[in-house]
Amino acid sequence: MFDTRYEVVLANTPESKEIHFNLRYKVFCLEKGFEDPDKFSSEMEMDQYDNRAVHFLVRERVKNRWIGASRLVIDKLSSLPIDHVAEIQVPGCDKNTVFAEFSRLLVIDNFRQAQLQSSAEPEILLGLIRAARDYCLQQNIKRVLFLCRRSIYRILGSAGIDLLQIGSPCLYRGVRAPYVVDLDTGFERAFLPGSRTCQLFSRTHSYCYYSDIYDRQVA
Repeated sequence: MFDTRYEVVLANTPESKEIHFNLRYKVFCLEKGFEDPDKFSSEMEMDQYDNRAVHFLVRERVKNRWIGASRLVIDKLSSLPIDHVAEIQVPGCDKNTVFAEFSRLLVIDNFRQAQLQSSAEPEILLGLIRAARDYCLQQNIKRVLFLCRRSIYRILGSAGIDLLQIGSPCLYRGVRAPYVVDLDTGFERAFLPGSRTCQLFSRTHSYCYYSDIYDRQVA
């Protein structure tokens, strides 16, 4: 069960955001080569959207270490990253509709390659999605956008999360397609009694705030 092994933390302090940005630097600059590490002398990967974003971390409980992250960029569609790399059209929305875009998903390499962790990445993804959904509903945001690989789409679909494709695939760090999920209707299958995700998504505490819990450095 996700919550016995991991904890999702909302990074709401300067210290916790630095942890988040440093994880991104390690993964997106050093491991994957998506970004030029020379552009980030502080070893913190950031962009122009981070001042409008909510940042999440994932802690592995047993080893007390940070092993994953994601962010939500919250704004009108024309101001989101996805609108600048894909041609999209979201049904039933106007120019003033506020969305959250789920992005910068990562799991660190040395954890991802560890023995017996083959099912960990989908589990961590779903834990982050649960936290993102709960945060958005608290903020009265009803739709979340994704620009993701087909593999992510399949993982979410198999978990009972129904994404609607809203544009053609594009080349951005590989082939990716734009999707939207309605946070009410798009999760109906995930809440069906007996489904493998019902227990996960039915739990009331999907994340905590760094400032409320951590007064120490987590390695």
